[in-house]
Amino acid sequence: MKTSRQISPASAHRYVDILSDAGFKAVFGDRRNKDVLIDLLNVVLPPHRRVQDLSYMTTELPQFSPLSKGVRLDLRCSAHDGTVFIVEVQCYRQANFFRRCVLYAAKSYDAGAAKADGQRYIIPPVYLVCLLSGTFQDFQTDCGGERNDPDNFLSEYTFREKTTLAVPDETINLLFLELNRFDRDLDRCVSDLDKWCYALKHVGTLDALPGELRLEAFRRLFDACEIARFEPQVKLTYEKEMITERDYYNIIETAKDDGREQGREEGRAEGLQAGIEQGSLEAATRIARKLLASGMPQRQVCELTGLSDEQITALE
Repeated sequence: MKTSRQISPASAHRYVDILSDAGFKAVFGDRRNKDVLIDLLNVVLPPHRRVQDLSYMTTELPQFSPLSKGVRLDLRCSAHDGTVFIVEVQCYRQANFFRRCVLYAAKSYDAGAAKADGQRYIIPPVYLVCLLSGTFQDFQTDCGGERNDPDNFLSEYTFREKTTLAVPDETINLLFLELNRFDRDLDRCVSDLDKWCYALKHVGTLDALPGELRLEAFRRLFDACEIARFEPQVKLTYEKEMITERDYYNIIETAKDDGREQGREEGRAEGLQAGIEQGSLEAATRIARKLLASGMPQRQVCELTGLSDEQITALE
């Protein structure tokens, strides 16, 4: 649950921080920016999945069980053939994050079966695209693999035969754009993907569209991110939500510092590592209580603290 991004005041910049929850919603949640979303998807998706047009879908996924609450995604849309695209931005490290992505994609795939010809299992594929901007596990090396190309910032997961790597059918696909590892200067960005990584990561701190990015796709992106172009209500909502995000960030950092100190003190008597772990759990619990009291949705509290739905529910 380590955070690595400072959240700056919205009024301090010309463009939104598109990797914040508020900035992502203001840009990609606005249907007038559909072309910008299509540009992004066509950079990260496999060539055979090139998107021509999109229809926005509800972001609400049905509840997973009679006792659980529904889940709200950041963005969900579909192509003309029924293919579903889920786009998420993730700023904070979360326990079991990969499993959560699998669950959300699988739930959406299951929903597609209900609408399509489920009797014959003609089900449209689902692509979950996640923009990672915080400190995360290395999905390849943490799972016992080797990162053959340290400059590869786009990871893709699907069902494959283990030996031949054959993909029997197009079903559920997870793509992670690891912006947290992207550290190239603009003059080293050669491919379209490199340039998109740079733009997404730095647009919130730039004063103008760089000369190296003077292409139509990036003009659309920067125009969509320019705060002065927002409708008054969109701008007001964005600024309010950025203030809320900064408050959440400060709550988290303060509680984590308290938890680390408590863990060290307990560690002197109980063993340092055990003390730190206990202090971290108690800090996460305190963070969760404060965030719930401030009105944050349970799903976001889970993401920020790493606690499970059951642990959060027990605090309410």
